[in-house]
Amino acid sequence: MTEVQAKPRGTNSKSADMGGSGAPLRVVSLFTGCGGLDLGFEAAGCETIAAVDNDFESCKTLRYNRPEWNVFEGDIRDYNPSMRDVDIVIGGPPCQGFSSAGKGDPKDPRNFLWKEYMRVVERVKPRALVIENVSALTHKKNGDHLTGIMTALEGHGYHFVYGVLNAADFGVPQARRRLVVIGLRDGIPTMPEPTHAGRHVTVHEAIADLDGRFDEHWSHVPPKHAPHVAERWAELEPGETDPNYRRARLDPTKPATTIRAGGGYGPKGDHLAGFHPPIHPYQPRQLTVREAARLQSFPDDWILKGSKTAQGRQIGNAVPVKLAEAIGRHVVGLIRRTEAEASEEATA
Repeated sequence: MTEVQAKPRGTNSKSADMGGSGAPLRVVSLFTGCGGLDLGFEAAGCETIAAVDNDFESCKTLRYNRPEWNVFEGDIRDYNPSMRDVDIVIGGPPCQGFSSAGKGDPKDPRNFLWKEYMRVVERVKPRALVIENVSALTHKKNGDHLTGIMTALEGHGYHFVYGVLNAADFGVPQARRRLVVIGLRDGIPTMPEPTHAGRHVTVHEAIADLDGRFDEHWSHVPPKHAPHVAERWAELEPGETDPNYRRARLDPTKPATTIRAGGGYGPKGDHLAGFHPPIHPYQPRQLTVREAARLQSFPDDWILKGSKTAQGRQIGNAVPVKLAEAIGRHVVGLIRRTEAEASEEATA
């Protein structure tokens, strides 16, 4: 497959009004999915010059919402960028083999795709990078992979820091713990400080206004359930779990539990296909895709493409936009600080 060429450095309409020093920082996005990380970095004043993903429905979402983006649809192993002048590489390599929500097989071949991330980093030599993954990557059974990532970063000349961030501490109406690695070619990186610790956004604040505004184009169609299931869910208290389907009714006074991409499990322990998010805090039904998107802090004008199952998978796999924005603003600040220090040294 041939490389999709990046646009010349400039200002695009989405990032131009976000302020900042000089032109927007240029981002190469790997394992882009439906664009959660990219939207956050866009809000921080960056522009995505290339996005890479092998899921055709995610790519449809990207192209529909940002037709000006250069989207490479295919296996990252076939992606061979030659552009320079890249400021930041971002991405979350597939995490199913690391995740505590699934089988968590440390030998899952997808676990090794972080090496492809580092291969692209070696080619484009960004000033900074961000790797996002599930917090379970820090577990002992996955330690070889985390050690491999750190060794690769050192080998490519990056200073780095990593930590587990809770999205709820950054304005996301969802408790979602994610490992974040920040690397800098010049300067010493740090982790972003929480913006909403102790004042989390609740489920009610995030989705209460959506009741009755159903729209298929907007991915907001109430799912239909068997009468006996709806009757049982109607009796659940906030935060209470249905033992048959192993999912809980959301507590409207708290952030949501983690929105997942998988189908969940049925009363016999069998895996369910499709999108099976948590139970609505007030209605005896599961969340719609749009409600789940709100809980992932996606903007309402971000339209998801593909089947309902595909849309749910995209949202469940995404980085919450508000968390991504906090990371993006922090990384932009680190780069700008390094630029200022270099300028001071040059004029001293």
